[in-house]
Amino acid sequence: MKVAYKKWTIISVSLIVVGIVALIFWGGSSLTSMATKVEQPADALLARARVEYDNGKYNTARMLIDSIRIVSPKAYKTLREAEILRREVIIKEKERDVVFLEDELQGLVAVRDSLAAGMVFNKDKRYQDRGYYTAKSQAIAQNAQNNYLRASVYEDGTMFLTSFYRGKNIKHTTVKLSSNGAYASCDKPFLERNYKELGVNNERRDYKYGEDNGLADFILAAQGAVQVELSGGNGKATYTLRESDVDALRSVLELTRAIKSVQMAEDMLGEAQYTLDFLRRCEERSVTASKE
Repeated sequence: MKVAYKKWTIISVSLIVVGIVALIFWGGSSLTSMATKVEQPADALLARARVEYDNGKYNTARMLIDSIRIVSPKAYKTLREAEILRREVIIKEKERDVVFLEDELQGLVAVRDSLAAGMVFNKDKRYQDRGYYTAKSQAIAQNAQNNYLRASVYEDGTMFLTSFYRGKNIKHTTVKLSSNGAYASCDKPFLERNYKELGVNNERRDYKYGEDNGLADFILAAQGAVQVELSGGNGKATYTLRESDVDALRSVLELTRAIKSVQMAEDMLGEAQYTLDFLRRCEERSVTASKE
């Protein structure tokens, strides 16, 4: 009886072990099957993303990568691979941006330099940190006897109007423009200079564009002749603005915009290059960490 009992005990234990092994095998197979079902949609999206990446369609690739987390949030293995691809996509996008901005900047610089070549550049290195451009028709030597408004722009893109007046000392600070019943005026020059030349009183007043209460814009928008009135503590003076001065203002404003465009493109390129360098350093550290 004892022998038979032992035999049945051994058989029972064996059956239990076999059952446990089968259960583990079945469970493992089920888990593997479930994992496959979870990963398959994610893998398909990732494969499509890789194709778009290889074809240079980085925006589409990034959209597909983003959709993996939505479609298969538990596809952890694929999500890790997708994150690696995402970093590669972002770097490629920034590389593309840098190339585009470099080309854009080159074109804008060419336009700026072409416009500047048609101007007179004024700079005395003894006391000026920055030079400025004026139209050839408004060169001081050609207008020594004239009262006029000269348009100028500094190298950094700061544009200004200079009111030149020769005659009785009126100490003018206000420039008033009128045309066809409309007018504009400014009484706040940012720079005032008085001097005598061959015994004649000269007054110069500079008004910064954007802070000139619309003087420059008024001149360009006027449909007829523009009358200029200068006034100060000692009296007034009037004259009619020459058409050549209007043309000079228009050309200087065009150069101003070209200078500003170059500055903006340089800033954008600098930001893009900084971001690209940062991303590359992060990627290098990530690769190094994964090998350790």
